[in-house]
Parts: sequence; structure tokens; C-alpha cells
Amino acid sequence: MLTDAQIDEVWEGQLSSEIRSLYFGDLANLYTTRKQWITGLTFFLSSGAVVTLFTHLPVALPISFSLITALLTAYSVAVNLDAKIRTMAKLHYTWSQVATDFGRLWNHTYADDAETELQDLQRRTLELSELATMEAPNDPKRMSHWQDRVIQLHRLEAA
Repeated sequence: MLTDAQIDEVWEGQLSSEIRSLYFGDLANLYTTRKQWITGLTFFLSSGAVVTLFTHLPVALPISFSLITALLTAYSVAVNLDAKIRTMAKLHYTWSQVATDFGRLWNHTYADDAETELQDLQRRTLELSELATMEAPNDPKRMSHWQDRVIQLHRLEAA
């Protein structure tokens, strides 16, 4: 059985987990879209179709296309977009699970094992926060957007 303060912590944990899940899902989508654009542009600029389209243009143009292709590829490799996508997707999924578990606990705050479950959720949120701190960008504007959205979804007023 949980105390009133612990019950408040469960509610806040559920909301903050939902916010983080949406935030990391948004980042995963952003990185995936970026990767798709880079892949598409690289494919297009390095293909013979570009040369065919611009055969009457100066010789410097194909060199420019090659340079752009090299820069896009270098960027993708340097920031390791594939790993970022995987990490953000993992964070999205795991925070979503934690939010669901907080919601389940919210509906069973008077269960005998509620305090043990809360302690487990607290441990899991600390582990996820550590991973997010090391692997994810801090984008306060994006986080604020998802915070406002979750508050709106739950029909709450901002404090």
C-alpha cells in the first residue's frame, strides 16, 4: 500500500514517462527522416541520372554533386545516424513501457506489493535517465511541446 506522497509520485511518474516516450519517439522520427533524405539525395546525386539531366551545364556541377554526396555521407557516418535512430527508438519503447507500468500501479496503489513495484519503477527511470543523458540530445523546446501535449491529453492545466 502506498502513502499519499507515493501515490502523487506514481501519477507524476506516469506523466513524465509519457512525455519522455513521445519526446524520444519524435527524435527517432526526426533522425529517420534525416537519414532517408540523406540516403535519397546521395543516391540521386551520385547516379548517372543527374549527369544526364545536366549535360549542358558546366563541368564544375558534377564535381559539386560529388562533393555534396561525400559531405552527406560523412555527416551520416560522423553522427552515426543509424545508432541514434536505434537508441531513440529503444528509449521511446522503454519509456512507453514504464508509463504503462506506472498506469497499472496507479490503478493498484493499495495492493500489498505496490511499494515494491514503485521502487522498481524508480530504479528503471533512473537507468533510463542515465542512458538518455549520455545518448540523447537535450532539446527543451521539443520536450516542452510534448509536455504541453500530455497535459492536454490528460485534460490538466499547466502549473
